[in-house]
Amino acid sequence: MSTTTVAPSPVHTLAAQVAALLPARAGTPWTVEPYAPWWTARHPGVRLVQGKRALILVRNGHAWTTQLGWQLPDREPYGPDVTLNTTAPAAVAREILRLVLPVLDDEAAGRAAAGGPRVMGRLELLNEIGHTLRLQGVATYNRAGLLADTSTLAWTAPSGVRYSVTLHGTNPVGHVQIDGPVRAVEKAVTCFLPAVPSGRPQAPAGVRGRLQRRMAAVLARHTTVEQTEQGGLAFATGPGPGPYGYAAPARDAQARAHDTTPASVDVHGVGVDFLISLAPQLCR
Repeated sequence: MSTTTVAPSPVHTLAAQVAALLPARAGTPWTVEPYAPWWTARHPGVRLVQGKRALILVRNGHAWTTQLGWQLPDREPYGPDVTLNTTAPAAVAREILRLVLPVLDDEAAGRAAAGGPRVMGRLELLNEIGHTLRLQGVATYNRAGLLADTSTLAWTAPSGVRYSVTLHGTNPVGHVQIDGPVRAVEKAVTCFLPAVPSGRPQAPAGVRGRLQRRMAAVLARHTTVEQTEQGGLAFATGPGPGPYGYAAPARDAQARAHDTTPASVDVHGVGVDFLISLAPQLCR
């Protein structure tokens, strides 16, 4: 008696590949389930689940796009929250980590504060990040944040870059500070930014200061950049979700910008999953 093997559908294959690229949290991996999304019957969808967190994924093979919605026990997406112009698993997983999970976690924390199910506290989250970093061979330490009700995890990479991640209150989305020689800081900050788009992005005209012009040229390859009245650089401040940040102005605006010139960048809106996934890059 012969058996018939049914090949997985393209959307199941994509979802399984994406799930394998998302970090397990507290030992819990992401799993894939069949699902019929509310917003389309034309293109099949699936559900990626990790504990109480769930993502709805729809693959449009004709347009080569991937639609994503996030789901909580009392939140059902009736349309895609994010549409990506790619079906490449690595690109989809990165944008889930960068854009989708921070919003989902922030919403879950807000509902918990209003009497919903408990979410992990900030020290637990920082310890989870720290454990992943220590597995990469760096030493980490915790300290109280500069503001009330904040906690910070800090470490130094072999490149000379000093990192700190700060969580405030019950918000599970963190603020990352990156300090060190500008060449290493430039490489580190691009880990948090969108992929370089097609075309030849140009740095904004009229940027003052040699260090700021150098950093603006790097940042503008990935996202929007503008110089503030104080002389620093604000980037990724346009509409839509995702990390955004600020590069502090140089102490001497006219000094030459060598690779070892000190630089400092703050990146806001960074999710815990994204930091865990970036651990190998942030420990070099």
